[in-house]
Amino acid sequence: MSFRSYFPRSPHLRVVRPWALSGPVIVLLLAVPLLRPLRHPDPRGINDDELSRLATVQAMVENRTLAIDGTVFGTSRRVVEVGGLHYSDQPPVMALLLSGPYWVMYHAGMTFEHNPLWVMFLLTLIGVTLPVALAAGLIYKMGRLFELRRPLRAVLGLAVVLGSGLIAYATTLNAHAPAATLLLASAASLFQASQIRPKVSRGLWIAVAGFSAALAATLDPAALVFAALLVFVVAALRLSLADRGGAVLIYLAGAALPLALHAMLNLPVTGDLRPGYLHAELKADSIAAAGARAGRRGSAAARSATRLATAQPMPTSAANAITSSAVLPSSNSRFDEEDDEPQTLFQRSVHSLARIWAAFFGAHGMLSHFPVLLIGMMGVGMVMHRHWHPSTKVLAAVTLAGGLIVLLTVSLSQIEWREAMFATRWFVVFLPLVLFWSGAWLRRSHPPAVWAVAGLLFSFSAAVSLLGATGAAPRGGFDRYTAAAAFSNLLNPPPPEPEPAMLAGAH
Repeated sequence: MSFRSYFPRSPHLRVVRPWALSGPVIVLLLAVPLLRPLRHPDPRGINDDELSRLATVQAMVENRTLAIDGTVFGTSRRVVEVGGLHYSDQPPVMALLLSGPYWVMYHAGMTFEHNPLWVMFLLTLIGVTLPVALAAGLIYKMGRLFELRRPLRAVLGLAVVLGSGLIAYATTLNAHAPAATLLLASAASLFQASQIRPKVSRGLWIAVAGFSAALAATLDPAALVFAALLVFVVAALRLSLADRGGAVLIYLAGAALPLALHAMLNLPVTGDLRPGYLHAELKADSIAAAGARAGRRGSAAARSATRLATAQPMPTSAANAITSSAVLPSSNSRFDEEDDEPQTLFQRSVHSLARIWAAFFGAHGMLSHFPVLLIGMMGVGMVMHRHWHPSTKVLAAVTLAGGLIVLLTVSLSQIEWREAMFATRWFVVFLPLVLFWSGAWLRRSHPPAVWAVAGLLFSFSAAVSLLGATGAAPRGGFDRYTAAAAFSNLLNPPPPEPEPAMLAGAH
């Protein structure tokens, strides 16, 4: 039967599902105009995480190495030094994934030196914005779990992206947003595996779940908590004991490939599986590292800066800032300053409790930015008190348990809150999954006053998320309530960092 003759016999066949596409399309319409290369093209405003990741992408494609010496973005302060060479301190798998699109651009004549803004725009769109749009589609698909109608499932998908802060990180190059999408993909795969009977198909979905969760962990180490806990969801599938054991092995086999890839890339740099930022002994001094790299590059750096200066539409006065950003004073310290005198046990306990409180309600707090997450937590409780499938209950419990582990780890690690950027970037990986469970609340009837309160919580959370999308990760981060700071930056953009006089007029 020909392709053309198929359609008359299937008049009700849905070639396009408008409700399924509505969420991703709206996300793209909101996020694309706010992408960082469009709104903030000045290279002096690029944060160090993005600089180091871009440097690794360029090094992989142009120099076939992970060492960022000799790259245009090689002056990032997020570097480690090994054997006299400098590397990004970020996990390397995301840079490897982005190197594929850049390889195509590079061989088409579109490079960081000649078309920096277009290259950064396309890499951000491919690596971050499209995965976030896909997350809205995944939530729509997973909404079948709550037996919601298509319009409500579409609303749920869009609400999760807007209300959890995920869209705030859809506009800048980062690993947290794609990791969150991969975690959703893993949960969706497990849900699909619980709905089908054929063993081969079920095994494939379980392998995809393991692959997605492990790949998320290679991008954002916070996802490793969920990759481990999802094993309990696999073990809770309604299968025989032998089949459950086989399902766990299939999940682990699917997770092995991304973890092996991370090991292959990371071991030569740090000597173990931990990324560079967890190796304080390898941390390179930013000024010394910049000077060493500048000496090795010689006149090549000046030529690169000149090309950046003439590339349109990059401002001429900002062209040399990429190669001089490391000489600017760093405002991001990895750890808090230690007190001169050791603290007592009581003082340490109070300090830890204060940081945990700040993680919930502080200037970078989870609920002070996205209070609609309370409805997601209520949804988890509703799932626990109803006759849901055991694997569904375990997945809901894993969501809260994993989120709490990440939150406590970040709070008690003494990380400087300024590094958290907008809200807390390390929480992005689990917030969409938490808000997904609001579907259990959405399927029930509520008084009008309750709906009004829920609408206010969502409206506030969505407004805050969109504020963050205008500049989620500025250079230097945020040192006060980030929604207010983002609004202030939107009304009165801060002036760019002054260009060092020693490099002014470089040719």
